[in-house]
Amino acid sequence: MSRITRATTTALFGYVRFAFSIATGLWLVPFTLSHVGSRLYGFWLASGELLAYAALTEFGVLVTVPWMVAEADGAGDRDRLRSIVTTAFAAALVSAAGYAVIAGGLIFALPIVVRLGPAEQSAVLGPVLIVAAAAMVVFPLRVFYSVLTGLQDVRFNGVMDLLWLVVTVGATAGLLQAGFGLYAIALGTALPQLFGGLVNLVRVGSIAPDLLRHWRRPPWTDVRSLFKEGAGAWVGGWGWKLISATDGLVLAALGRPTAVTALAVTGKLSAALVQLSWVPCDSGLIGLANLAGERQDARLRETIVVIVRVYLALASAAACIVLAVNPAFVSRWVGGQLFAGGKANALLALIAIVMTFAHALSVVPSVLGQRLQIGAATFASGVIHIVVAFALGWWLGIPGVLLAGVVSHGIVFPALAWRPFAVATRMPQTALAADVIRPWVIRFLPLAAMSIAIEQIVGVPPLSVTVALGGAVGFVAMWYMRPLYLEFGPVRALYDRVFKWLAPRARGADAA
Repeated sequence: MSRITRATTTALFGYVRFAFSIATGLWLVPFTLSHVGSRLYGFWLASGELLAYAALTEFGVLVTVPWMVAEADGAGDRDRLRSIVTTAFAAALVSAAGYAVIAGGLIFALPIVVRLGPAEQSAVLGPVLIVAAAAMVVFPLRVFYSVLTGLQDVRFNGVMDLLWLVVTVGATAGLLQAGFGLYAIALGTALPQLFGGLVNLVRVGSIAPDLLRHWRRPPWTDVRSLFKEGAGAWVGGWGWKLISATDGLVLAALGRPTAVTALAVTGKLSAALVQLSWVPCDSGLIGLANLAGERQDARLRETIVVIVRVYLALASAAACIVLAVNPAFVSRWVGGQLFAGGKANALLALIAIVMTFAHALSVVPSVLGQRLQIGAATFASGVIHIVVAFALGWWLGIPGVLLAGVVSHGIVFPALAWRPFAVATRMPQTALAADVIRPWVIRFLPLAAMSIAIEQIVGVPPLSVTVALGGAVGFVAMWYMRPLYLEFGPVRALYDRVFKWLAPRARGADAA
């Protein structure tokens, strides 16, 4: 199976999983509330958020391992592959031990932190212990999922991810119906994870048995080095949380609780579209690491340029949809009184683009080894974002907080990440400006003007018309941007499948 086919398959499974999660989530939450009640479910959610802090002991190792496996696989270095697997397993055991200690302390403090009464303690603590114990066991088993990801066993991973998602929903619903209360949620979450980890171990033994033979205890220096490699992704993850998950907290701290809700509902469509736009290129990152292992620098640079173009092209379509229909969508969905205004909407569209560009500048060099540098740049941008958000939010409200996002994503992070990106890709620092940014700007500006005009003309049509109009705007934007993304194999493959009847015209237009 070629890299293009693997990346395309990963993207397709990602979209199917995304759609299934949304559909089942809309149904499962009210179903759960009807069986356990809003009070117990609230305690469960609060307990889960607290317990999630114990997972910080993972330190980004399982994020980094697939890239390292893919690079070693591309180089054909089986000894290096085996060393990565054994070192990652040892690091996961250390993380599991740390998780057990921290989780135990958090569970001990749980009744005080979330104010559980005696009756609620008996209902909540048992399920929380089940989830914590399962997570501790699953920690080392997750290494084998990372190995399969790095080896690009995409069909198996895609099918199994969907299967475990179905099993989780089915088991949870069935146990809730049988009257198990919060134990239904705990068992429905824990058992598929345990079985999935064991299945992944068997799968690795089936397709790469040499990686499970002749294991030797890795030296502590190798384990520490792996933690160091993962630390960049770990720190970067915290940076992204500071940038993207604190705007509501800032507005609340500034004494504007109603603005928190307005920002949340106004930004809902933009956030979903941005995540969808990242799927094709994110699906190709393992293949990028694999290509880097082959040491074909010229081909690698060409691939990176096209990947960044694709990120921006897809984000442009998302931004156009937000500009054209988001005001009407929010007004029809929850009411016009919760729409944050035209300025906020324009800033959300701009953030969709600058956030995507920052994401591209982050993941590409991280895959190619500049993880610590990118992690530090992301964390620094997150800290600056909070400071600017407080200052501008106090002055301008919601637009000020969003403007802080433009500053952190569009100015601060690119300035800090530009050099690590150039070092990792071995490209001149001016290459992206000439090969990516300039052709993208030329095509995006007319689309943005068209989208703003559409919003002014159509007003607030019915929701069905709004959705159809948004789809049409996205289609036109993707069609107009096609010279930027059709060079990317996974997108070309999806394009040919979904828009097969347009492909001959596209090729003729591109040739002209």
